[in-house]
Amino acid sequence: MEGLFSLKNMGKLQNIYIIYIIAINFIAYVLMWYDKYQSKNRGSRISENTLFFIAFIFGALGIYLGMKAPIYHKAAKAKFKWVIPLLIVLNVACIYVCSLLI
Repeated sequence: MEGLFSLKNMGKLQNIYIIYIIAINFIAYVLMWYDKYQSKNRGSRISENTLFFIAFIFGALGIYLGMKAPIYHKAAKAKFKWVIPLLIVLNVACIYVCSLLI
């Protein structure tokens, strides 16, 4: 029985997942840069809930990198200091568990 989760398609699914992880983290980093730019220019901002949601759907590393040099965005906020690293651990754990299932 050949379906989406057949052995033949597993390599394709892994490639799609890797591309997704790279893309969502790139988007997360760009959102952090954009929000920092908007904060300096008093423009419309991205809500913290949106940034946390992006981090939750495997973009935590991109958000974390946005908190570091050269952007330093949201780096002083305790919520970001603690929750984003925990979400990185959760993201890695989910990736590990999914890799065992494949």
